[in-house]
Amino acid sequence: MKPSPARILAVTAGLAAGGALFGALAGALAIAILLTLFGEASSIFDIGLLPLAARIGATLGAVLLPLAGWLLMRRVPLGRALTGTVVGTVAGGVLGAVLLTFLLGIGGPVLGAILGFLCAVLSLRRRFPAVREEGVIQVPRGAGT
Repeated sequence: MKPSPARILAVTAGLAAGGALFGALAGALAIAILLTLFGEASSIFDIGLLPLAARIGATLGAVLLPLAGWLLMRRVPLGRALTGTVVGTVAGGVLGAVLLTFLLGIGGPVLGAILGFLCAVLSLRRRFPAVREEGVIQVPRGAGT
């Protein structure tokens, strides 16, 4: 069965909307974790970093999730794709802020978040490979244990 262009467009729009929403969540979580780690948790809403991080995350998520969804994660269940990429993005953003900020400024957390997202996508792709035979149900590694 060949998917219609309208269905492809609808799925892509849904992935972009979900990517924007969960990207904003990932950006906000990453900055909240960073401010808490550095003892500035009380200033999360005062300094404007939370909305900035959410906007950057939403923009990147709206672009990256549809690309990754169509190209690399076609077999990954949607819930796992969203949660896995959010966890990877938050971890990458925090590590990028801690390790790369002195080299790249604000680009450090952004680059770290993108790399964390890509690591999560590749990990999910490896966990849910393409079905090899027609009509055979494939159980992901570790699902039955």
